[in-house]
Amino acid sequence: MRHRYFAFFLVLGLLVLAAASAFAQQGKGNDCTLAGTWYGGSVVAYSMTITQSGPAGHYVTYAEGMYKTSILSTGYAGTLDKKGNRFEGSGMALATSRPEYLNPPPFEAMPDLLAAWFSMELVDCNTIKNTIPFFGSYTGSEFWKPGSPWTGVNWISGGKVPLMDAPDLDMIPLLTGDTKPIVETYHRLPQKVNAALLHKN
Repeated sequence: MRHRYFAFFLVLGLLVLAAASAFAQQGKGNDCTLAGTWYGGSVVAYSMTITQSGPAGHYVTYAEGMYKTSILSTGYAGTLDKKGNRFEGSGMALATSRPEYLNPPPFEAMPDLLAAWFSMELVDCNTIKNTIPFFGSYTGSEFWKPGSPWTGVNWISGGKVPLMDAPDLDMIPLLTGDTKPIVETYHRLPQKVNAALLHKN
């Protein structure tokens, strides 16, 4: 009889541990995941969307800041992969200050490229801490030229490779006056709404 109780509580304990482990994992059906819509940043405010894509622990990101430093720029697109308790990966945006970009193409030169390395961690299910140890600007004329719809981009032989070669401008000291990594925090936009706030017919 004693063995039956022991076996019962052993099985019950294992089931509880398995359930707790399932809730702690990142993935579909679990709120504690990077996937979602976020708002935050540091000195500059960003909105950010993160989508789970491909194998478990792989995410696609898109972030857009509320500022203007050039005539035309894109948001930051990138990917992240789970590495231990962190999610790491690269992101990039294109930017130019050339006045010709106020008009439709074709253009005489390609834009510059801004590249960053991100290391994100979930502080809790609704808070992200994002550390940026690398943020650099690469001058477009150093690695590409306009091509045509029939030939594609004209790549410059031996041109710089973002994140592999030193940037033309290290943006971290330029923006912060220091060499420490930039740290951002984000909050999740809730996926539920307070019913009392809804307008009714």
